[in-house]
Amino acid sequence: MKKIFISAGDPSGDAHGARLMAELKSLITDIEFIGIGGNTMCKEGLKPVVSLEQVSVVGFWEVAKKYFFFKNLLKNCKRILKDEKIDAFIPIDYPGFNIRLATHSKQLGIPVIYYIAPQLWAWGEGRAKKLADVTDLLLSVFPFETEFFRKYNIRTEFVGHPLLDNPDFSVIPNNIDRNKNLIAFLPGSRKQEIQRHLPMFNSIARILKKKKPELEFGISVSSTVNKDEYEPYLSEFKEWQLWDDSKLLMKKAYVGIVKTGTSTLEASLCGMPFTMILKTSLLSYTLGKSLVKLDNISLVNILAGKKVVNEYVQSEAKPEIISNEIISLLNDRNRYEALQSEFLEIRKMLGEQGASKRAAELIKKELKW
Repeated sequence: MKKIFISAGDPSGDAHGARLMAELKSLITDIEFIGIGGNTMCKEGLKPVVSLEQVSVVGFWEVAKKYFFFKNLLKNCKRILKDEKIDAFIPIDYPGFNIRLATHSKQLGIPVIYYIAPQLWAWGEGRAKKLADVTDLLLSVFPFETEFFRKYNIRTEFVGHPLLDNPDFSVIPNNIDRNKNLIAFLPGSRKQEIQRHLPMFNSIARILKKKKPELEFGISVSSTVNKDEYEPYLSEFKEWQLWDDSKLLMKKAYVGIVKTGTSTLEASLCGMPFTMILKTSLLSYTLGKSLVKLDNISLVNILAGKKVVNEYVQSEAKPEIISNEIISLLNDRNRYEALQSEFLEIRKMLGEQGASKRAAELIKKELKW
């Protein structure tokens, strides 16, 4: 029996990890998975060492507050790597934790195949040298990453983006029947994102309701966040429609407000024009701003190499400004269609469907199984 330790630290990684696990099982019959992931990976047979909700934390200060938790988790994972006789380690993004665990894996002689390269090109070129020391093979999901990581002598293969393996994103969203009055709000999938973004969303929705009484407001609620976390905020504005399926919401809504991260890429694949927002702690913002070397932080803008969607970060994320932006998207048909055209170009950059299968095949080949 081959044993793989696989580690994903957020809902996106959980989804991508599950598809990779399914493809690996189709290629290798005697395989077992242990590690960090959510319900989707568990359905594919993962034996979890911790719940995804406990590790899905974003921001420097937010991580620092859980220092002892992560220290103990790292210690436990190191023990598992050794005692369970793990054959390979597959980290999925989540670099703060996974690179540390990869270091220990290499010390034990365990091959490390990194899936979904950490975005070191944005904020951590210094870490790229460390990644080179602890990674046998890096599987990237953005085409420009190959050249970047190869500069650091990291063996890198572009496999395409696994979002395209999701049926929700596999079809080009032409002629989708959208509700022209429905606005999508995507606050994020972590507890602290709910706390930061929902008060602002309430204010935006109230302003929009006054300007356009016919509007409807759909908010995505994550399965990884306890519903009680939403209640204090949602009860302040009675017009909210709760959507458990964020992808369906983005397909039905006419425009949206989306928290930075993978959700911005998902919105583009759904063909939904949107504006990007981000609010975090002052410490996390200050440190992040000093580290990030890019002009834009939305994946859509990064891939396009220009500002396609407007970004409102921290103090710039003012309800009145964002509500005016939504009104503009609702009223300006030329701008609306121009955004959708840009999104189609973004889709082309992500490669062909089958990223999960290609990644699994490369992993099997690398491990000589």
